This record gives sequence, structure tokens and C-alpha cells, in this order.
Amino acid sequence: MAHRRCVVSYTDWHTTLDQFTSRYGDLSDTLIVTHAVDKAEASNQINFNTLKRQLGNSYSAVLLDLSKGIHISALAILAGTVRGGGVFVLHLGPDWLTQPDQELDRYLPWPLTSHDHEGFYKTLFWQAIHAGDSPFSTVWPNSIEPVLRSAGTLTVEQENVIQQIVTSLSGCHFLIAARGRGKSYALAELLARASQQGLACACTASSPLNIASLAEHYVELTGTKAPFKAADALVSDSSQYDLLLVDEAASLPLPVLEALIEKANCIVFSSTDYGYEGSGKGFGIRFRQQLTKQSIAYKQHRLKHAIRWGENDPLENWLDALLFKEYQVTNQCSDQPKCLQGKEWLSYPSLLDQAFALLVSAHYQTSPENKRWMIDDPSVLTYCLYEQKRLVGVALVTAEGELPEELSQAVMEGTRRPRGHLIPQSLLAHEGIQEAGQYRYWRISRIAIAEDVQRQGLGSQLLNMIEHDAKQQKVDFLSTSFAATVDVTHFWRQANFTGVRLGTGKDQASGAYSLMMLKGLNPTSQELSKAWSQGFHRDWLETLCLNLRDLSPELILSIHSTLTMGENPHIIKTSTKDVSDLTYFCQHHRPFDAIRPALLRLTMQQLQQGKLLSNSADDRLLLGCAINTVTERDAHKLGFSGKKAFYQQLKHIISLQLNQLKNG
Repeated sequence: MAHRRCVVSYTDWHTTLDQFTSRYGDLSDTLIVTHAVDKAEASNQINFNTLKRQLGNSYSAVLLDLSKGIHISALAILAGTVRGGGVFVLHLGPDWLTQPDQELDRYLPWPLTSHDHEGFYKTLFWQAIHAGDSPFSTVWPNSIEPVLRSAGTLTVEQENVIQQIVTSLSGCHFLIAARGRGKSYALAELLARASQQGLACACTASSPLNIASLAEHYVELTGTKAPFKAADALVSDSSQYDLLLVDEAASLPLPVLEALIEKANCIVFSSTDYGYEGSGKGFGIRFRQQLTKQSIAYKQHRLKHAIRWGENDPLENWLDALLFKEYQVTNQCSDQPKCLQGKEWLSYPSLLDQAFALLVSAHYQTSPENKRWMIDDPSVLTYCLYEQKRLVGVALVTAEGELPEELSQAVMEGTRRPRGHLIPQSLLAHEGIQEAGQYRYWRISRIAIAEDVQRQGLGSQLLNMIEHDAKQQKVDFLSTSFAATVDVTHFWRQANFTGVRLGTGKDQASGAYSLMMLKGLNPTSQELSKAWSQGFHRDWLETLCLNLRDLSPELILSIHSTLTMGENPHIIKTSTKDVSDLTYFCQHHRPFDAIRPALLRLTMQQLQQGKLLSNSADDRLLLGCAINTVTERDAHKLGFSGKKAFYQQLKHIISLQLNQLKNG
């Protein structure tokens, strides 16, 4: 398979377009992406808004117009659509480095704009284009010979992966591959073979667009439409399958992926190793950890050899170096700056690659766009932690707040949503805390620790570094907002952060609710964080029963432990009749459904008074039964022999709580 040719053009747009059209216009499969679409001039022109529709497509020649600014997702997506032997043209235009970058606005917080702030990622991109190993040249190839792969042929590597899965057709499998490795074609072949054997099969993804290539190959192989079902429909459906394929699994929430495991005898999760949408690498690490925790066995498969273009392709190598470098455990940092911001990164390009790679491995939906955000958003500080000259930890901090009173009022009224400033905006708009906009916040948005040195206190070391600097800078609050899990909530609680808000909608990436926590850094902000947490606490139990019942009992107890109780809180009280009803249930034959209101009041009272613990299986069972997230149908999953044993244990737990209540 041939390598791809790369051209960079510095002429005006019309000259570049004429060059491209005159040389490659006779080809039937060319694509032009630009802000200045002229449908009358060419039918193969699209704008940047329709880029995702190009996933899975292949072209002999692609022209990407970056004259208005660097669109990183467009670069990553379109580079993957150029087939071997084809040509990829970047149009920058004259004086590109000194021209305004219209894409920069997407990375800047209020009140900054691209007109009053200079971006620095553009310099790194320019250096990469002109580096000695860059594949880009100003010389246009007069002719190209794109290679069309023969339909219906599999590589030895693809066939081996298919056979490894088909042999048993059971269990959980991971298929990870970089772009251009034929992952979708291999999955289509696997699905076709299983379907032709009369097995019940289905495939799913976060969007039909993410499975377009697989579906196209499946039609070629079988003449029928691929058996696609939306992920949420699969979870709610009672149907079971012999084989279920989950393509681009990194774009689905983890709880959905876990639920899908129950739907098939054999399930294959596939993901692109690196790509425009994020990192399959981080996804794989996190999801595998979750499966190991649940004692679910899995097998991992990889497709390593490029089939859409030649091995050691210069464009792929260049793009990997620019956006997708691997974290190197053996990499030694000659310089070890503690904190970097904006232009300072230009002096540490190798460290930038390592820091970003570490973030990719820890946060499975980290995208190439985030690398530019680290450099071009002046509110972002990156803290680095080293051990023996090796970068082992990274934390991203965003400076927020100090909003004018007029803007704060507009945010509270819901008429303004300025870019950035997540914490003060949320406290204003959702919690109605009128004074929240005036204070200074440092939001710790991400922490990443190298996998081999995790759980050694390095994350806490990073927090201590950040807190020390924040106090020196007269910052009022450290803050964080994260997808709430028991482990992560416990980490922030141990660092003395206090819960002030729980989102009412689930995070698209994690499938979890976002928990917002604060830590006051001076006497005034410490009192405010207590008061704001008490306000959250006042509504917590009602909110829990109204629309947060799908939180696990363990997570509910973990979040509750982060809240601050006021001096004279309103405590739910269990009545004498409640005690009588619960006693009849425990000691006699009162039906469970008849005592559920009394059980809820008892449990909420004990929860509010901090008498239920997240590390107690009995307390988790009690809470789950009280809010109806755990029922007798879960008996076997929880380790009980059946319904009778389930209720015996519940009665025992309630009896202990009643005795505790009686003894004060």
C-alpha cells in the first residue's frame, strides 16, 4: 500500500482551489472542506459543521482550508479519510502566522476574544508543518495513484482476530485499533458470519454515524441491512443476543456499557486507539479496571497494521507526533517546571506531549482539542509532579470568577451564559447564590497520575501544591466538578472539600451525575462554603427521592458524607406508629409494601443524622430498599440464596436501627 502525499499552500484561496481542481478534478472521490463553500462551483465542497458525516469515508484527494484558523478535529478526521497513494492538501494562505485565528474564540473564557488575546498553539502547529520530518511540501504532485483495496479481502491479522472471537463466541472482548486498520471491516465480517449461522446478532454505537463504515461493509457482505439498535433501546429491551458488537465504545457512558454486558452471550467492545472523538486508550484502561473490580473476565485484541495506507505512513506519523504521542514511562525531563501556562509551553514541547499523553490515559474522552485548550486558554494552569526526573502527575486548574454584578444578575436570571466560569455560573444559575459571582475560584478540572504509581498519595501532593499557590494568589476557593463515583467522592472528601451541588442530569461521557465541591481558603470563604453546603443539605433528601433515585446506595452515602449540617437542622422524625409498623414487619408478617413509607422515614432520619455509612453493606441495603433502588429481584446478585434470605437480612438490619433509635 502506498504512502499519502501532503501539500501545504500559502497562496490565496482561489489559486489553491484552482490548483486542486485542475490537478485532481477528474477524480470521482475528492473532498473540499472550507468556510467559504461555493456550491455553484463544486458539488464536493462542505463546511466544518458536517465533518462527522465523513467518518468511515475514503477519498483520493482532500483539501482542508485552515486559513481562518486551526480546526483540530477537522484535521484529525480528514487526515484519516485520505487513502494510500492519495493527496492531502492544507490551505493556510498568505501571512498565515500573523493572521487572526477565528477558531481561538472557542477556547477562551469570558471576557476574552481572539481580537484581544494571542494564541500560542498556532506557533507549535507552524513549527510542526515546517519540521524536518514534516510530510508537507509546497510542491503539488501532478498525478496521484490512490490505491483501492479489493472488496471482500481480509488481512491475516483481521482473520486471526475474527477466529479468536468466533471460536468460543462467548465472554467479553475488547478490539482496539488506530484509524486505518480495518477495524470496521473486521467487525462487519464477524457480524456477517454470525448472522449467516442463524445466530441472534446486533450492533450498536452512540450514533448511527459511528457505525456507518461497518454498516456499509455488512451490506456488501450480506446484501441486507446491518442489525443496528440504539444502545438505550438494547438496555431497556428484554431480548438476549448471541453476539453484540459495540463500535466506538468510548463514546458511550460506562454504566450503559456495563448494562450491555448482560444482553449477550458474546460482546465485543471496539474503540479507536486515538482519534478525533477522544482516546480509546483511556477508555480501555478505565473500563477494564471496572470489569476487573466486578470479576468479569475479558480478552483484548489489537489490529496493528495499516491497510488504508502504507506502513510507516508519513502523514500518520506526523499527526501522531502532533496530537497523539504515547506517554513514555522512561522519559526523563531535563527541566522540571512546577506550573506552566500559555506561552510558557513553547519552551517545553516535549513536556507538553508527555503531560497531554498522561491526561489521555486517565480521562478516556480527552480529545485533541484539549491539547490546544491547555495552551491557548490563559485561565488554565497546568501543575506537574515528578519522581526521579519522570513526569508522574498532571493537574489542570482553571481560574474562574470575579464576575461583574450586572453579569452575575443576568446569569441568575438565565439571560446570559458567558463562556467558562463553570463554578460561579452554576452556583448563580442553579443554586441561586447571589454573591457567588464575585469570588475567585481555582477549579481543578483534571488530575492524572501515571498508572504504575497510583494510590501512593501523588494526587494529594498535587492538591497541596495547588492549594499553597492559590493561597498566595489570594484565591477564595478551590473547587472541582466531577462525575460522581464513590472512589472519586472519597478522594475529594479526604482533601476536605465540601459538597455544594449535585447536577440533575447525567454526564454524557460517564453516565454519572456531576458533583460540585468547594474548599474555602480564608476565614470568609470557609464560612461561605459551610453555608452553601448547608443549603444543599436542606434540599438533598427531597431531591434524592424526587429525581435522583437511580444513584447507588453506596454513592448516596458517600455524597451525604461531604455535606455540612447546620446548627439547628430540621430532622425527619420517625413516629411511634412507624416504629410499631416496622416492628410488626420484623417480628411478624406485616407485608413489606405496607411499611415502605415508615421505612423511608426511618432511613432518611438515620441518613440525615450521619448514622449510615457507605462502607457498610447493611446500610447500603437498607437505603436501597427504602428508596426502591434495591428489591427482592436483586437477591441473587447481592449474594442471597433467594427472596426469603433477602427479607430475613433486611428485617435484621431494621431491627438494629430500631434498637439504635430506642437507645438514642
